[in-house]
Amino acid sequence: MAKPRSAWGIDVGQCALKALKLRNLGGQLQVEAFDIVEHGKILSEPEADRAQLVQDALMQFLSRNSVLGSVVGVSVPGQTGFTRFVKLPPVESKRVPDIVRFEAEQQIPFPIADVIWRWQTFAGRNSPDMEVGIFAMKRVDVASMLEHFNEVALPVDVVQMAPLSLYNFMEFDAQIAEDGATLLVDIGADKTDLVVADEARIWTRTIQIGGNNFTQALVKAFKLTFRKAEKLKRTAASSKYARQIFQAMRPVFSDLVQEIQRSVGYYTSLHRESRFQRLVGMGNGFRLPGMQKFLEQNLNIQVVRVDNYAKLSTAGTVNAATFTENVLSFGVAYGLAVQGLGLAPVYTNLLPAQIARARLWKKKQPWFAAAAAVLLLTLGSMLYSVRADIGALDKTKGELIRSQSHLKEMKAWRSEHSGLKNQGTQELEQINFSFRLFGYRDFWPSVQAIISQSIKQVTGSDQQMLSDYISAAGDDEQSRKRQEELLAKIKMKKRSTRQQIFIESMDYQYLADVSSAVTAGAAMGSTSDLGEGEAKRGYQITLAGRTPLPRSEANRLIQALLDTMKTVAEREAFNSVCIRHCDIESLETYGGDSRSARTRSPTRERYSRDYEGRRRDDRDRRDRYESPTIEPTQQVSNPDPLLTDESISEDTKFKIVLIASIESDGVKLPSQSEAPAE
Repeated sequence: MAKPRSAWGIDVGQCALKALKLRNLGGQLQVEAFDIVEHGKILSEPEADRAQLVQDALMQFLSRNSVLGSVVGVSVPGQTGFTRFVKLPPVESKRVPDIVRFEAEQQIPFPIADVIWRWQTFAGRNSPDMEVGIFAMKRVDVASMLEHFNEVALPVDVVQMAPLSLYNFMEFDAQIAEDGATLLVDIGADKTDLVVADEARIWTRTIQIGGNNFTQALVKAFKLTFRKAEKLKRTAASSKYARQIFQAMRPVFSDLVQEIQRSVGYYTSLHRESRFQRLVGMGNGFRLPGMQKFLEQNLNIQVVRVDNYAKLSTAGTVNAATFTENVLSFGVAYGLAVQGLGLAPVYTNLLPAQIARARLWKKKQPWFAAAAAVLLLTLGSMLYSVRADIGALDKTKGELIRSQSHLKEMKAWRSEHSGLKNQGTQELEQINFSFRLFGYRDFWPSVQAIISQSIKQVTGSDQQMLSDYISAAGDDEQSRKRQEELLAKIKMKKRSTRQQIFIESMDYQYLADVSSAVTAGAAMGSTSDLGEGEAKRGYQITLAGRTPLPRSEANRLIQALLDTMKTVAEREAFNSVCIRHCDIESLETYGGDSRSARTRSPTRERYSRDYEGRRRDDRDRRDRYESPTIEPTQQVSNPDPLLTDESISEDTKFKIVLIASIESDGVKLPSQSEAPAE
């Protein structure tokens, strides 16, 4: 199919609708039209009727522009979508779709039937590794966005997340640094999109800080209305109160820089070889005087504000001066139009499949009409030939009638035979396919149930009181009173005798074959259940936690927990999971010397060196950004998060490693259980 010659990119923002039309003239893209339609109110304002404002903007756009004959692409906000990149193991290409679907079911935090998801492979120029980008969005959110366009009869061909459209713009317009990573910062009205381009690698994040935050800072500092504060912000550079204005906005500048620094730090912790060489500024927020200089001084990265496009020319009918003045606003629309023309590196489309098919059939209708005309003409000539032949066979008409009767009877018998032979086959295949869609759904719930049930068995009533305390959570007086009673019961028992286990984190690593991990465990003296010649997929699961018991008692309790886990996992309810190996990796007190429960074998060290390094980075990030601040009621060293007047310094912390294999997909097909005997 030939590539389209023109495309519209439409970006519906909080303050305005931005639209850009590009035409492909032999490989050179030309701006044929553009439009900016400001909303009567900011869409995020409490009293704003979002649906009506968007519909009014689209009506005004259509009254001034024509989309006939052009592909139309629209954007959805990045924070409403889901983006995840997964490195694939070395497998045959025909197995990639199955692995991607498995990863999507595990990674997407919503039921897979409730989302529209697409995937695309990415491979670096100098790297043999292949990554898969998984992009998803709830069906209801896509339908809500498309409803605005359906109301004004504006057909949509491409739906793309705004951060990925920005990446397409960066890649096509040569805004990416030749060596190293490039960070694009698009500062909008109520949010800021961050897009990292690092060779074939993409990473995105949305920060909830935008131009409105600067305006709100002026509203608070000078007691102005929002509209007056917005006008003051835009004229800050020429105001005689410029110093006071920028002083009032300085905390927002600092918050924005801090969030960007956190994002850069997080990305470089995942990809330690990456170095940021360039920051590309987009969005109307970059019009704020001093923004470019402030970011450059605080981030130590070259900051470039986009003042023109490298790969676009303007048609003679376009107001070039007005277009150049607003280039900061058209990044998303630019990327959408490039994708509509089939020239974008990221080509995934979140348009619902049924809409895409209907649009494709509509485009093919003229061709079908022409084919039908040719077919009718052919049939007409054939009928004429048949009539001529019948006239020539008048003398043998009786034989012809008998032959036709026999042929009709044989066709009826053949049709009846085929119907009886294949009866029910198609329906059974469809049923089996539907059942397989639910495969592997119960793996992680089963693992968590095994851990939970095992802890309850080995700890008894002490752990049950903790469970009752959590179950009694609530804001009413009765719930608070019940929680106080349970805490009092827990305190009645000496801390070092409490049979309690707290699981603080659970990390995992996918294993294409668990035999290597089980072999490493066997080298350390532990046992496994994996037979010779078997190859099982599974996960290495690391549980980190603590117990108030001293180390010797803790060792006994954790060993009992491991034995109980294997026993619980053998129950029929968990037939899709098998605990192949379990071991104590470390056992130490918070306040004492750190001594491992055993000496690691060289095999185990080689197997887990990279994995443990990555887990340590994850824990550092959680401590830096996510650890809650606990303010104990008394000055206690290392206070217990639950009993703040007690210290966990004498508690024993531990780390357990489990090797769990995937035994089955957990699906019992009707064709396996109800198939009729031969």
